[in-house]
Amino acid sequence: MIYKGKVSAGVVILEGNPPRDGTLVQVSILEDQAVQPQTLADHPAVGIWKDRTDLSQDAADAKRQLGRKLMGLADD
Repeated sequence: MIYKGKVSAGVVILEGNPPRDGTLVQVSILEDQAVQPQTLADHPAVGIWKDRTDLSQDAADAKRQLGRKLMGLADD
């Protein structure tokens, strides 16, 4: 039996009724350039950071800001 699905935020969403819990499955990836992230900011792994307004848009500045927060006092 073949199920089609799509990965969304790292989770495979199956179309149709899924197999029973505990069913062993084999996953085959179909490469589709249209669904590949166009930029690093669009990548799901970065998604939790892209909407932060407290960080600079420049990655190096954002890294420095986070480093200062980590090493500094909580109330600065």
